[in-house]
Amino acid sequence: MSANDHDKVWPTGLTLKEAEEVHSYLIDGTRVFGAIALLAHILVAATTPWLG
Repeated sequence: MSANDHDKVWPTGLTLKEAEEVHSYLIDGTRVFGAIALLAHILVAATTPWLG
């Protein structure tokens, strides 16, 4: 382990700032996916005769 590895997050090798950035992208992607899935479910529910 070298002197500049003290700020790395185990086991990824990312720094804390880099890990937080990746995490923010993951959260944003999950929100977008959830919004698209919610819209798709609403459209399917509106266009099928499930509720009579």
